[in-house]
Amino acid sequence: MPLNADSVTTPARRALTPLQRWQSVADFRDLVSQTFVPLQVSTRRPHHFHAATRATTAHDFKIIEIVADEHVVERTRRLIDDAAKEPCYKLSLMLEGSGYICQDGRDAVLGPGDLVVYDTSRPYTLAFDDSSIRSVVAVLPKRLVELSTDRVAQLTATALSKDDQLGGMVGTVLSQLAGRLELVNATTGWRLARNAIDLVNILLRDSLHEDPTLPAARLLDAIYAYIEEHLADPDLSPSAIAAAHYISVRYLHTLFQNTGTSVSAFVRTRRLERCRTDLADPTHASETVTAISSRWSFADAAHFSRTFKSAYGLTPTEFRAQIWA
Repeated sequence: MPLNADSVTTPARRALTPLQRWQSVADFRDLVSQTFVPLQVSTRRPHHFHAATRATTAHDFKIIEIVADEHVVERTRRLIDDAAKEPCYKLSLMLEGSGYICQDGRDAVLGPGDLVVYDTSRPYTLAFDDSSIRSVVAVLPKRLVELSTDRVAQLTATALSKDDQLGGMVGTVLSQLAGRLELVNATTGWRLARNAIDLVNILLRDSLHEDPTLPAARLLDAIYAYIEEHLADPDLSPSAIAAAHYISVRYLHTLFQNTGTSVSAFVRTRRLERCRTDLADPTHASETVTAISSRWSFADAAHFSRTFKSAYGLTPTEFRAQIWA
């Protein structure tokens, strides 16, 4: 039975952001390509295709709920090469119907409640054969994910089951955000998105099923926790971190090299994220950019501004002005 957008606007969901209807494969393709990355969309019934969507953005975090008839989505190598977009991960939650995903030589069948992560910088295929499916898709830049690309690649096209308690929690948050994020102000929306991103990071790390008793894994977890606790300390450095964990600086660098980043880059990224969160937080509205950057150990205001713009494309002042526009 073809999708009827009215069928997904039940009384219990009337308060949610309205669904926008699409009756053309081309219009639907343009919408998902603009929301995420350029994609190829096809269907066996192009003249009888129906879809409905609602999308919202909280700065770098984008989320869209999709209700659609049978279709196939492809991220091809040509589309990847033609589009100069920031590398991102997408996290898809099936709500109704079933789907199939293939990436990195793996594939998975998805049912209601299943989550799957995939990388927009590599080809993938998503196929939905049911007459009507409903899903929620979130996209976030790779820089917001704490794991290295190689470690996340171990999880692509793998169903993160609804039966897992943590996976179920992330799924619930995503499904609620899809319909309700626009009902709050922009700043609160960003804070909710940050909470969702933190949960996604926890889920991905947990899904690797690394043996926590292994010395290196246990040590890295302790180091990550130590860094988070001491981000405001201007004396936080590779030598201080190594000394606090009774290891050599050389071994510390080796541990981080295996994750795809460096100690200094990881600390800088985490500090920038703390600054960015404070700049968007209304409780810090009266504080100057310099005060916020100093709190997170950026001693030079000009250097902080250049580093922030390099990471996010806007200066701290421009970012703040955009938040409150």
